[in-house]
Amino acid sequence: MVYASSGIILKNKKILLVFRSNYTKTFPHYWACAGGRGEEEKETPEEVVIREIKEELNINFKPTKLFATGQYNDRKLFRFLGEWEGDIKIQEAEIDKYDWFSYKEAIKLKLAFDYKEVIEKLHREKLI
Repeated sequence: MVYASSGIILKNKKILLVFRSNYTKTFPHYWACAGGRGEEEKETPEEVVIREIKEELNINFKPTKLFATGQYNDRKLFRFLGEWEGDIKIQEAEIDKYDWFSYKEAIKLKLAFDYKEVIEKLHREKLI
């Protein structure tokens, strides 16, 4: 089974979102959390999110809680809250830019996949 894992990175009641480049055929020029695809036989969803965040943002991410799951076409989606450390340096091939957003700012963006629902849930739980 193919799936996607992403990390929900928070700081001071804001969420870190990345602007997807046209490197990807799925949702180019939309905002999302950093993450990527994995295959069940090779990596766990937790291993994928750790690897992908390191590749895309050059920071260390430790998933602490599975915050949300979803579905996109035939792909299962895993959204992890976690702890992070390091200085962000984006992988420019996949990401054009990043920024920190409050709930009111984030909900107005063009959001990929299920991130509107994820951001609404973060707001309901008073995390952003």
